[in-house]
Amino acid sequence: MTTVEQDIAEKEKQVQDFVETHPDLKEDTEVEDIRDVLERIDFIVPQSDDPNTPAFTFRSVFLGTFWVAVLSFANTALSFRTNAFSVGANVALILTYPLGLLLAAILPSGILNPGPFSMKEHVLIYIIASCGGQPYGIENVVSQMMPDLMGNTDITFLQSLGFVIVTQFLGYGLSGLTRRFLVRPTAMWWPSTLSTIALFTSFHKTDLTEFEGVQKYTMTRYRFFWVTFFAMFVYMWIPEYFAPVLQTISLGCLLAGGGSGKSGVLSKFNVIAGSAVKGMGFLGLTFDWTYLGSYVFTTPFWAMLTFLGGTAFFQYLITPILWANDVWGDNLVIGKDALGNPTANSPGLFVGNKNGTKKYGSRVRPNYFYNKSANYDLNLTAYNDVAPVRLTAHFALVYGASFATITASLSHVALWYGKDIYRQSMNAFRQVRDEVDGLDKHVKMMEAYPDVPDWAYLAFLAVASAGAIIVSLVTPFNMPWWAIFFNLFICLIFILPFGIVPAVSGFYLYLNVLTEFVIGLMIPGQTIAVMAFKSWGTNSLVQALTLTQDLKLGQYLHIPPYAMVFAQFYGTLINAFVSTGAVFYMVFNTNDLLQKPEWRYNGHQTFYSAGGIWGAIGPQRFFGIGSLYEGLLWCFLIGAAAPLLPWLANKYIVKSKYWHYINFAIIFTTGNAGAYQVVVLMPFLLALVSQYLFLKNKEFYQKYLYVMGASFDGSAGIVSLIVSFMSVAGISFLSFYALNPNTDNVPFDYYCYPGASYNDYDCAYYLNQGDNETALGVSCV
Repeated sequence: MTTVEQDIAEKEKQVQDFVETHPDLKEDTEVEDIRDVLERIDFIVPQSDDPNTPAFTFRSVFLGTFWVAVLSFANTALSFRTNAFSVGANVALILTYPLGLLLAAILPSGILNPGPFSMKEHVLIYIIASCGGQPYGIENVVSQMMPDLMGNTDITFLQSLGFVIVTQFLGYGLSGLTRRFLVRPTAMWWPSTLSTIALFTSFHKTDLTEFEGVQKYTMTRYRFFWVTFFAMFVYMWIPEYFAPVLQTISLGCLLAGGGSGKSGVLSKFNVIAGSAVKGMGFLGLTFDWTYLGSYVFTTPFWAMLTFLGGTAFFQYLITPILWANDVWGDNLVIGKDALGNPTANSPGLFVGNKNGTKKYGSRVRPNYFYNKSANYDLNLTAYNDVAPVRLTAHFALVYGASFATITASLSHVALWYGKDIYRQSMNAFRQVRDEVDGLDKHVKMMEAYPDVPDWAYLAFLAVASAGAIIVSLVTPFNMPWWAIFFNLFICLIFILPFGIVPAVSGFYLYLNVLTEFVIGLMIPGQTIAVMAFKSWGTNSLVQALTLTQDLKLGQYLHIPPYAMVFAQFYGTLINAFVSTGAVFYMVFNTNDLLQKPEWRYNGHQTFYSAGGIWGAIGPQRFFGIGSLYEGLLWCFLIGAAAPLLPWLANKYIVKSKYWHYINFAIIFTTGNAGAYQVVVLMPFLLALVSQYLFLKNKEFYQKYLYVMGASFDGSAGIVSLIVSFMSVAGISFLSFYALNPNTDNVPFDYYCYPGASYNDYDCAYYLNQGDNETALGVSCV
């Protein structure tokens, strides 16, 4: 058996020999990336394959059906939680292993039990189970049917099911057409799959490359997985239950102090920079793994630096500058609470009319703009009462960065991968194998299995498109028929740019802002149609790239393509039925559950509210010429031009493969407004640890790091699930102390506020409010 280093050296020589006979590929980006990719994957991916190993078996279908049904119902029901969360497929992956061994031991030999429980069966179960999230189209069903939202209770189960199915399946027809560009090339390595692969190769005996020299670490990957799994399981109870302050630490506040202002009134620094809740969370920390994830280990170091550098630039520098200079006006008024604290970190809409009926600067819900008697289109009278509608500086910047990301992705891919795409396209038209892809060992091994032909994907796309047109015309999820083809047109343009970015970096881009923006300009004021198009456009691309990523996983683990496609389709179909049923159950059969504070379905209300922003009000009033935020339209041009800088530097200053790592599509992917801003410092520190191990302790990196990330993900998810169910049952840790504040009386990051302790404010706070005693009953007289 060869060592990792020998295997990489052998493959690198093959590439060098190939380039010598193909001088036109000497400076090809894809070819230059191959060695770097091999160093990251070769040690964790099986190096041999037995095509006779069963994959599509009774056990895989039975266990896959069980898990996708359980996860679909659970995740859809839990999406109604005020603080929604989901149960990942990794939980099913872990728990399936003993179940698979059990079935192999007790079922009679034959068709029900073809032999030992294999990794290929395990992979198919995981693929089916991974379809168990909440379908994106469910948002439309909830928004239109929920009595407290649009309230169209006449919508039937079949109408809802039809919409969910077509929004889930339409993108799959596009996915198969990307295999030559996003699956077969070695450089398209999809880093986010590596922790999952590490789990499979830990549970199952596989032919992996050995490590060079004397091994310092003798513990098996399987044992190491369980040791780290239980260690993280024990640890996660601290931030999740006993010390929730560790989930989000506003380090900027701790360094700068609460200030010397009035009790309860944030200093200007803490408003915009210090607080990770109200502001940008300068140096914000988290010790909760659910805020992090194994991506900090599997994502290439250059991509982490690019993403985190961009996020830090926009959140720690640009947003405070925009806020301090009051670029769009009224920063000190927007979202002001009773004490005068403005809001810098919010995705809300705020009143900009000083003479209207609503308080100037107060938050206004988007449903205020709906005309319920006219299909929830724009109520112009209500809009004029609060216009111009204002956003926080950070939220406006997030939209501008989203605009830049869209065009930057097109430019970056065209400049750096244009030649590869052209070569692969020509080979596709000629129906010949790409010679560069032919160098990949796993591509060669996959030739043992028949592939799903292109015409099958095209036929499926045609059927799904026909179904989409019928659903859009005859159900309450109505949309112009031509919008289906326009949706496919947008997806075809962006599927390669938005696919290459996660394939080489692990960071995902989404079309939700673009779809809302474009359709909102084309059919302004038509709320339901805009909401429907958003789901079509966003989810079609997401589903297409989900199948593409799973096909790459199948290539790494040598799973027959037909089995992979069946697993994805079957799991998605079961998911559509179960999730739609779960929605009807939650809406109509849970009595007053959805009136309780813990079940206020904030996530669904956000989608419903977005219909007010992009549907009722429309992008023309927000970003059009003459509007308050018209300057953000320049971000489209900035995004298109920015990738030219590193490309020109590579061409005319110094030639280096590192220039193409400056990916502005990732740089512009800044944080979410309203989220706790703790996504910079800790991910950076963990990425440094990962890179150090890669350079200085490669044996530990290759043998254990991905396995550890996967074990942390699984155990953290299980603890979060248990704690959430405990919360539903009313079980909570009631001993208040510095790491478990009494949030009924003080904010989560109470240490940012003058006069606040972990339990209550001081008397000065209450006296300023006209009260003579604190919330805890302490007399202030």
